Amino acid sequence: MNAKKNHDRLDFLTSKMLDEVASSLEVAELELLIQSDVGLRKRYSSLILQESLLHWEIGQAVDYLNTEESKKKVVYFPIFASAAAALVAMFCGWLISNHPKSGNQELSKIEVFSSEFEDSKGLTNFKTVSSSSSFTSTIYRNALDLPLIQDARSINSASRAIEMLEKNVRFDSNALISYHDQVRSWNRSDHMSVPAENGILPFKGDVMIKLPEMLVNVDLQTAKVQETLQVLDVREISNTTETKLDAEIFLNKGASATHDSTEFELSVHALEGGQGMNKMSTGFTSNALVADSDQASWERLSSEFIVPEGTDFLVVSLTAKMEGPQALLPNTQGNYADLLSINLTMSDGKTVGPL
Repeated sequence: MNAKKNHDRLDFLTSKMLDEVASSLEVAELELLIQSDVGLRKRYSSLILQESLLHWEIGQAVDYLNTEESKKKVVYFPIFASAAAALVAMFCGWLISNHPKSGNQELSKIEVFSSEFEDSKGLTNFKTVSSSSSFTSTIYRNALDLPLIQDARSINSASRAIEMLEKNVRFDSNALISYHDQVRSWNRSDHMSVPAENGILPFKGDVMIKLPEMLVNVDLQTAKVQETLQVLDVREISNTTETKLDAEIFLNKGASATHDSTEFELSVHALEGGQGMNKMSTGFTSNALVADSDQASWERLSSEFIVPEGTDFLVVSLTAKMEGPQALLPNTQGNYADLLSINLTMSDGKTVGPL
């Protein structure tokens, strides 16, 4: 009897949340229900899936009719949030029914309505087939020792960058390659830029960095995204002893109905290894902050790092993560960064940068 009452309550609260009329207390109650029972999590996943598929079919029908009759752009339906939630929910159901205990899984790619990327921690991200490219589909085989990065896509980005720099490639369709004295840089910032959106204005200029959608781990109740922003080739620096890297970035996040907190982490990894060989860590560092809910204010996150002797490459990455039941709820808030600035100060006092 109590189980039926919980199911009815879950249905009611989920319906209110999808209609965007749920109060903060009702959202908190929904989180507790999802957290309390695996059966309720399955039911929640099923409800989200049904809702999104219904919108998806309606959207396709309208698109077809309007294309045939007027050849004009169809009326926009706000279905993307529920569609994204459905894809996450599909994976949640599969994970619960087939993998009751978390374990190591190989990176895989499945293309049906989406391309699915999975890392060894069971994290999953979904991208539409139309947006997949050689950047995401090509796997670069050189192993990288990056202790703070678990996302397979981010590791693959770093591996690609190092391969481009080792081959002296001057152009990459997915990043900007530039030269600064003895340092070469592979930078993704411009290729991740968006204009103002979700009530967020760029900190400076007319564009800002937008991080990809978060990856959801149902077992750990976390949502997380990691992005390799920049890779520096410092092999031509004759002596890296006492060389210091200073990095800073400004962060913001969109509004959320659940009033959740998002933690950002800026990390730097130093790697060594010959051309075409696996790269081993010579050191790493990270700094973190919890972003506030004020969309009008940008928060500064910085990091200092003494580059270990023998370092060949420096990898700078950014992580955004949420923890707790709210991490399982549909999240369309968006996570943003701006003005990534990196400087290298040599032992003789010479500064190279901003890179």
